[in-house]
Amino acid sequence: MIYPDTHSPPWAGYGRLSPLRRLALAWRDRRWRRRAPSRRGIDLVPHGTQPPPPGAREPVVLFTVRDGMATLPSFLAHHRRLGLRHFAAVDDRSADGSADFLAAQGDVALFTSNVDFRRAGGGLVWRDQLVDRFGRGRWYLSVDCDEYLVFPGCETRPLEAFLADLERAGLKRAMAPMLDLYPDGPIGALKPPADPAAFPTENCPFLDGSHYTVGDEKFCTSIRGGPRNRLYGTSMRMTKFPLVFADRRLAFAGGSHHGPLPLARNFAPPDAVLLHHKFAPGSVETFRQIAERGSHFNGSQFYKDILDSGAFGPATDFRYEHSVRYRSSDDLVTRGFLRDLRAA
Repeated sequence: MIYPDTHSPPWAGYGRLSPLRRLALAWRDRRWRRRAPSRRGIDLVPHGTQPPPPGAREPVVLFTVRDGMATLPSFLAHHRRLGLRHFAAVDDRSADGSADFLAAQGDVALFTSNVDFRRAGGGLVWRDQLVDRFGRGRWYLSVDCDEYLVFPGCETRPLEAFLADLERAGLKRAMAPMLDLYPDGPIGALKPPADPAAFPTENCPFLDGSHYTVGDEKFCTSIRGGPRNRLYGTSMRMTKFPLVFADRRLAFAGGSHHGPLPLARNFAPPDAVLLHHKFAPGSVETFRQIAERGSHFNGSQFYKDILDSGAFGPATDFRYEHSVRYRSSDDLVTRGFLRDLRAA
């Protein structure tokens, strides 16, 4: 399938699972739940003053952070504009003031842990623990602090309206590909915005408008591509499921950052996107730190490959003939990046 398709997006062709495929996914589900990282010996400790708990049906934002001050102010500002009022964060030994910043926010429940991100299954165990703490029977927005949720009409509609779209369609999660943002020039020339809470497209306005592939893989409908693939050949899966309804079957650990359990819910068209502020100011050094820690998938091999290419550094310019300037959620709908459930 073509992605994005500006003419007639084949949304009906996404996530069509045969009975045999559903059975195979159910068996895989059982195996992966059994192999999930153990929670034994992994503790979450509240840090600082905790805000009032959310209401029974209020959505909660889950995220982990390590040295996230380049994006935290804008990340919180954006999701507050969407109407979110409750955030739960795990700080993974930040050294840039992230923990103090988050502790001072009146709507963030901050936690620390006795283990690091890798020991917590890439943070997935922490996410399950947060769901247990804040309760099932509600929606969660599970993201990283450099990811910004965009859904159709999000400039004027609150998240609650989009959740109503999903529920009306009988969905318990929303697929959203990460679209890497990049600046209008070399990444090393990028300066922090005058307003730290400014939306990331203020200084990184471009994204790739082509060179994506889409297909059903072992645990999700997968979209691959973007500038890191185009320039460095890293076939990174861009699919995520940031919005999930936490019933008793939901589990992050045992699944993947790109597809929580149960797996059969991970085959669907994109109903949202995550604008990925991967190349915020200081990103070259951030890539080096991630590679050295080896805390990401496969020992941060994708980051190591990019750095080892010798073609990534302050002079890197991601622009090309099919770069698209971000304008609005509706423009992304028109370009075929996501489905609009309001038109269903």
